[in-house]
Amino acid sequence: MLIRTEAPADILPIDRLLRSSLGQEREADMVAAAREQGLITLSLVACQDDGEIIGYALFTPLQEEGHYQNWQSLALLAVHSGFVQTENTLIEDGLNMLLELGYPACTVYSDAELYRAFGFKPASHFDLNTSGPVNPDSLLIFELTEGVAEQCNELIEIQQDTVILRHILN
Repeated sequence: MLIRTEAPADILPIDRLLRSSLGQEREADMVAAAREQGLITLSLVACQDDGEIIGYALFTPLQEEGHYQNWQSLALLAVHSGFVQTENTLIEDGLNMLLELGYPACTVYSDAELYRAFGFKPASHFDLNTSGPVNPDSLLIFELTEGVAEQCNELIEIQQDTVILRHILN
């Protein structure tokens, strides 16, 4: 298995993976919209030796009042059912690449134990509150730069499955 950044030739196979294989129509539309709007920070694919794409991870920038910030979000993680361990590799490689690129934090909106095992901590751990119909324990934060989440002093707003940071920096 090979983990690599997305290439232009991967666009249709990723769409097929999400729509046909995994039945994730909404997610496929989200990826297409992010691509059209130029909102992809990092897009990783997991490939078999024959080149077949078996997994996908999408990282997008967070917004603060319509402006994009330096924090990133693991917006989508999708893997064929027979390759569950691929999730771990996609997450680990994605976080390492974000760190190399100089991003201070990554978030994910999920209650999956998978992310906590990597060191993602709930927003409530950092005394951050969320607005909207979400639980602060479902917004998980991974500090790529130690102490960056402690610099947040306000509210994290969730809108339409998108994480939007409001007034996060002192």
